[in-house]
Amino acid sequence: MNVLIIDDEKSIRYSLETAIKKIEDVNVFAAETGEEGLEILLNNNIDLAIIDIKLPGIDGIEVLERINRLKLDITVIMITYISEVRLAVKAMKLGAYDYYTKPFRIADVVESVKSLSVFIRKKKAVDKIDLSELVGISDNIVSIKKTITTILSKHVNTSILITGESGTGKEVVAKAIAKEAGADKPFVALNCAAIPKSLQESELFGYEKGAFTEAKTRKEGLLEKSNGGVLFLDEVGDMDLSLQKKLLRVLQEKRFRRIGGLDEIKLDALLISATNRDLKYEMKNGNFREDLFFRINIIPIKIEPLRRRKEDIPILLNYFLDFYKTRIESTVSGISDEAMKLLMDYDWYGNVRELKNTIERTLILSSNDKIEIVDLPEDIFLKRNGYMGTELESVEKELIFNLLSKNEGNITRTAQDLGVTRTTLRNKINKYNISV
Repeated sequence: MNVLIIDDEKSIRYSLETAIKKIEDVNVFAAETGEEGLEILLNNNIDLAIIDIKLPGIDGIEVLERINRLKLDITVIMITYISEVRLAVKAMKLGAYDYYTKPFRIADVVESVKSLSVFIRKKKAVDKIDLSELVGISDNIVSIKKTITTILSKHVNTSILITGESGTGKEVVAKAIAKEAGADKPFVALNCAAIPKSLQESELFGYEKGAFTEAKTRKEGLLEKSNGGVLFLDEVGDMDLSLQKKLLRVLQEKRFRRIGGLDEIKLDALLISATNRDLKYEMKNGNFREDLFFRINIIPIKIEPLRRRKEDIPILLNYFLDFYKTRIESTVSGISDEAMKLLMDYDWYGNVRELKNTIERTLILSSNDKIEIVDLPEDIFLKRNGYMGTELESVEKELIFNLLSKNEGNITRTAQDLGVTRTTLRNKINKYNISV
């Protein structure tokens, strides 16, 4: 397992690096700035990143956002000061697994890394399961399924635009369409936000040998590779303006040339575009071409945020429970009514992605037969109590006191309920002067 530490405090960075290196089969990378950390992330297969929120230049939140945009499969732990807990809550919504507040015990972080290393190894060893099925019973999901069925029944290559907030499942919808179109057909994807604008054209069109200095051999572009299948342009709102013009022409003429090429190549693919941006707003600001918008928006599909289709939450919960519990070897077989009510009341601004991460994290930490309220992440507790990031210490103190009372002062059981070590719990008991 490869671990990356990004922290500008040399003492913390060195202490974590030294301690984590001692874990068997774990390699450690270290960076002082967000920029340096991103460089390591892009050039190495990192499994776990420990990131300080306050960094010079690009801060930890921005690093996490870029990890999400690049769709990197990385578990993230954030480091922050107690005064910055609101940022830590934001990080959790963006998909961070957990966070530690300074000052913290190096041993506690190392213990978390050890636990996660076991899970990550098992996760990588399991064959990837196809999750490109649309799960839900809401009018929105039912309507999307009907639209997909209608499109595919016509057997025509058209243009589909999927819109929705980050985390709603736009790529899942795109893959569901591709799967129904035919598993034997190519599915080619370009993430316009992940590829530098200077490289987008060569990725899309390909090039002939000698077309430019670096073109040592001929390369097929994604347009060509998608023929007979599906071309998926993810985050199309981030496409370079000059490339938008060229793409428009391709969609109009259904033909294109490689860069430096003379021969025309026919385009025969279903085009699916997706974005979390408001393209009409981007058009008004000159960032997106109006003519291209109408060309890619022949069939619009809008995915509503999870907070507007809460009837899908129980279905999604059971779906993710079934998916994860065998892979994590969890004893959890369901969810209590109280916990379900809390999850139904929560707004899920991170949408399906946040719900999925919550279930994964809860199953790793919980040792109960059912998911209980105490198993859920802190930010959901804070929402229930109306705090949302403020007065964290008083909320934490109340939670520990209530759990200790419930467990009749049993430290081990309370630590398990909280998902922390006995040492961490004892330190918090002393910090808050709680009588046991």
